[in-house]
Amino acid sequence: MAYLDASVLVALITPEPSSLAVQRWLNAARSDRLVVSDWSMTESASALGMKVRLREMPASELPEAWELLSSMVSASFEPLSPRRIDFERAIEFLAQPALGLRAGDALHLAVAVGAEAGPVVTLDKTMLRAARRLGIEAVNPNG
Repeated sequence: MAYLDASVLVALITPEPSSLAVQRWLNAARSDRLVVSDWSMTESASALGMKVRLREMPASELPEAWELLSSMVSASFEPLSPRRIDFERAIEFLAQPALGLRAGDALHLAVAVGAEAGPVVTLDKTMLRAARRLGIEAVNPNG
């Protein structure tokens, strides 16, 4: 089972430098169970809104991008909802400032750990480094 964070989901539905690598990784992982959390969806919505605000994507494309993501998740990925223990574990991760984690990334890692989902698939280098320091299997589709 592999846990996909928001950076991977957004690269799947919008053109980004990592989009091809993410698609290749996903094609190679088709036999695995792929999971995303409700938090991944929230962060993806935020990232899409940011793309519009930064004029990297026309506002007119936002509904179609969101529909594509929603239907992709419904058809191909298993949803996970963060639990209280996941928030508590995220706080434990955040109590280690040397990891450099932001709250959202700590929550991604905590949900993945709680669900025994591995690897965590992310394009975020800080999150990748922190996961590895915590002993959490993590991969970046870019290699």
